Amino acid sequence: MSTFIDVTKTHKQVFLTLITSFGITPNKHSIGLVDNAFTMDILFENA
Repeated sequence: MSTFIDVTKTHKQVFLTLITSFGITPNKHSIGLVDNAFTMDILFENA
């Protein structure tokens, strides 16, 4: 994320969002890293 902020020179807040097929298991690694996690089914709810 720091590289993205440096390259784009953005002053806006950046969120790490994960879109996954099976979800995410909350653990000590994901809790401090991923801001939002969505499963693929939200893309096809109204289809």
